[in-house]
Amino acid sequence: LSHALTTAERRNRSLNGDGKKRLEVCWRYFNPPPRLAKASFDNYIPKTKAQQAALQTCKEYGLMNIKQGKGLFLFGPFGTGKTHLAVATVRNLMESTPDMFGVQVNHDLELYEPDRETCKGYCCSFFSTVDLLDAMRPGGSEYKQIKGDWYFHRAKTDDLVVLDDIGAERATDWVEERLYAIVDTRYRMQRATIFTSNLSEKQLQDQLGGRIVSRIFEMTEQVPVLG
Repeated sequence: LSHALTTAERRNRSLNGDGKKRLEVCWRYFNPPPRLAKASFDNYIPKTKAQQAALQTCKEYGLMNIKQGKGLFLFGPFGTGKTHLAVATVRNLMESTPDMFGVQVNHDLELYEPDRETCKGYCCSFFSTVDLLDAMRPGGSEYKQIKGDWYFHRAKTDDLVVLDDIGAERATDWVEERLYAIVDTRYRMQRATIFTSNLSEKQLQDQLGGRIVSRIFEMTEQVPVLG
């Protein structure tokens, strides 16, 4: 018996060789966590009405949102699929219109990563907030410092960025300063951002400070993903 094709499978079959190659390059640049590399709307199983509503909101997120710098703030307890939805939202956009997406290239990294490919279009990045901050911390090898600076640059300048699990990092003055630099730049330049967090607005304010949280809430639609 042949199984019903998922939306992603139908789209992949309809893409020509150039479209598939471009999608692979852009997805590799986006770099979601391996556990969620295949996350899509088709394999997200909502268990509550709130999760069903969140799924619908994410499905409706389109290129116009990127153009207008409008993002999403997906919040709720552990294990409700916030990161899955964030990754699936980007997958849906890329698979629908792969020719609209591209990647930035860092020539300082070519010595270490010579096989990087380039194409022009909307650039999308996924960052675990904790891992991003770790990469940005001063010290370590020259490669680590170059890569940390590159991630910091991408976190500020890419057209659509997923900042996953914001608020999970240990609060310090340095953390608040770095996060504010990222969020404020994206806010001022109207660049679209999808945030996920296990924390409420009040808890986030206690963790990150009011000026970061006020910008997050101004630049996103708040989407509860509740269990």
